[in-house]
Amino acid sequence: MTKKPFTPPCAAGCAAAQMELFAAPTVAPAAPALSAEFDFDAHDVVVIGDSGGKDSGATVHEVCTRADKAGQLHKVRILHCDLGTTERGHLVEWPGALEVARAHAEQYGVPFAVRRSKLWGSLWERIRSHGNWPGHFARYCTSDTKTAVGRDYVDEVGAELALGRPVRAGYAMGMRAEESRARAKKPILERNRMSGKGTLRVVTTWLPIHQLTTEQVWEIHRENGIVSHEAYRMGMRRLSCRACPLAGNEDLVLSAQLNPGIFDEYAEAEVDMGKQFKPSISLREIIERARS
Repeated sequence: MTKKPFTPPCAAGCAAAQMELFAAPTVAPAAPALSAEFDFDAHDVVVIGDSGGKDSGATVHEVCTRADKAGQLHKVRILHCDLGTTERGHLVEWPGALEVARAHAEQYGVPFAVRRSKLWGSLWERIRSHGNWPGHFARYCTSDTKTAVGRDYVDEVGAELALGRPVRAGYAMGMRAEESRARAKKPILERNRMSGKGTLRVVTTWLPIHQLTTEQVWEIHRENGIVSHEAYRMGMRRLSCRACPLAGNEDLVLSAQLNPGIFDEYAEAEVDMGKQFKPSISLREIIERARS
């Protein structure tokens, strides 16, 4: 398996590559039995959700390394869910996130796909339609622009494989216990809700780096020459959306300093919707702190 470092160009036009969406359900068997270890033999494909963040990079390494050892690297694919742009053309994601995710796939020699919501042109369009910001108890940003997109991609792969039964897919994500109490309670393996009744697809969520610390994640990057986004070197601790209501205030203030255009646009929408960005702080306050 090739492990050569790859450094992508990062510019304002990064992450602009959009691909048409395909979804084709098929027909299939019972879900594979869940155990402490992910069973590659029990799955037809393993999709890794890659946002371009540090945890995604470590997840790609862990999954591809284990798959290669099991002789199953051919089953692995990387999916980047493109969140689109705002009305004024600002990328919702950090510029370069898509290119970093693509670099992860190239380093480990696995297929890479970019997909976007079938229902919404962008996360920004979804927020404006909803009339309120995503929050801890209303994470429609994830369900509508990532989970649904992942489900459609699994269906696409199932149709491509033409198994004559529902595709059995592993879906690997970079959630870690250290990030929050809620994530700490998540099982390493579980049947994903995108499975539905299991008549179209059976999906197993896999959290291969769940128990790793932030330092261990960075150690994996250093030891294996894995590309990371330049935002981390600018001081960002996490690489979520550039203006994410679920992000910490310190990260939001720094992001507002680095991305003033999108924060100004969001602040105008905050006034227009009459809904504060976060219960603890408004976008205007974030921008004022950034400017001071």
